[in-house]
Amino acid sequence: MFRTKSAKLGSAIVIGFVVLALFGPLVYPYSPTATSRFHNQPPNYTHLLGTDNLGHDVLSQTIFGARPSIAIGVGAAVGAAIIGMLVGVFAGYYEKLESFFTGFADTIMTLPALPLLILVGTVYIANDVLIVGLLILVLWPPIARASRSQILSVKSLPYIEAAKAGGMKDREIIFKILVPEIAPIAIAYFVLAVAGAIVVVAGLDFLGVGNPNNINWGSMLYWAQQFAFYLGDWWWILAPGLAITLLATGFALIGFSVEEATNPRLRM
Repeated sequence: MFRTKSAKLGSAIVIGFVVLALFGPLVYPYSPTATSRFHNQPPNYTHLLGTDNLGHDVLSQTIFGARPSIAIGVGAAVGAAIIGMLVGVFAGYYEKLESFFTGFADTIMTLPALPLLILVGTVYIANDVLIVGLLILVLWPPIARASRSQILSVKSLPYIEAAKAGGMKDREIIFKILVPEIAPIAIAYFVLAVAGAIVVVAGLDFLGVGNPNNINWGSMLYWAQQFAFYLGDWWWILAPGLAITLLATGFALIGFSVEEATNPRLRM
């Protein structure tokens, strides 16, 4: 997978943001919450990405905002990948469960994801736990469908029949043979789900779903759309917007490379 240029570029982008998220406190030029008398300053030697209308350093806030954005995206994608993979395995292996699980997944996929997230987020207090749970709810069905399709094509192969004839129980076949068989597919969808979750979370915060006082990329854009446009603070919009775009692109490049490496048809 890492022989491709896209995977190398995507990995470099993601690793760079992860390093910023982990070691951000060591490289902040200023405190993310500190204000100064330099309001609405364009990028300069003192503030490399400028300041907002309250004098916050945009670079410090952008670095600080990487941690919650990545944490929520990864947490939601992990939950969705695990649930989707297990549902797909059981729905594909047990014919009695197939109609129930596939019907449930199809029902969720017919719901408009973003309006649903906005509705629930406005009715209830939209904390990080709730947002992660909602993202898991809308992200797992595609993973389950892909996993189920793979299980249907694998479970009738001779080595599965040989495992049954050798006395292996269904539980052992599922977790020792089938789950490792579809793990690459789940990993590919997991990486792509991280990218989607990061963009959706930023969009929710931008629309005011959540606590706008928490510093993250979405809340930066939320305040920017209220003040930066008429003040002309283009740097205030550019910094978080570019960070979201780069990180989502990095995960997408890795996800496409994983999918290509695990799907022989894409390598032809």
